[in-house]
Amino acid sequence: MSKAQPAAPPAIPPVGTGPVRAVLLDADGVLQLIGTPWRQALAEAGGPAFAERLLAEERPALEGRESLTDLLDRLVRSLDLRTTTAELLRLWRRATPDPTARQLVADLRATGYLTVLATNQQWERRQWMRSQLRYDGLCDLDAYSCVLGVAKPDPRYFEDVLRLAGVSAHEALFVDDSAANVASAQGVGLRVLHHPADAGGQVLRQGVVEALTRTL
Repeated sequence: MSKAQPAAPPAIPPVGTGPVRAVLLDADGVLQLIGTPWRQALAEAGGPAFAERLLAEERPALEGRESLTDLLDRLVRSLDLRTTTAELLRLWRRATPDPTARQLVADLRATGYLTVLATNQQWERRQWMRSQLRYDGLCDLDAYSCVLGVAKPDPRYFEDVLRLAGVSAHEALFVDDSAANVASAQGVGLRVLHHPADAGGQVLRQGVVEALTRTL
């Protein structure tokens, strides 16, 4: 008996068959796998107080107004941590690109959609992603928060990305694993998909195709 062939991935509706012209995709948890949940990873590396302070004070770094290194230096000193800034920086150098998710991006582009990397990142992590994970050229447009000067879930982030992409809110589908980011994008008028963190490219493709199909 011949083995059953694997099911073909769901087909992407061609651009023009519905209102969506651009697909905005988050990086961590969507296009790349992060493994240990972020808050847990922070707590394991520097303790619960470090995790709380980092998450509460990271916005200037995400918006490019402070370096991640300076932020970590300040927290190491104020919390009298035994770990060093260099050791903590390794947390931001962990992520595994998802080949199936990247293939989805390629297929979206081939089908005529404008693709946007819509991600919150500090200058240091942006450089690491570009040099080590080869994000340059993956999407048609890159929208790193540190470059734009505003970070999700601030509605201004989505407004800036829409201007950058040259599309209206109803013409864009935004995909993220953060409920807060998804809610903010929806408030601006974007179509949204709340993707389960680290669910993988197959789940991502199914969700994106279903979201695009619902707009037909």
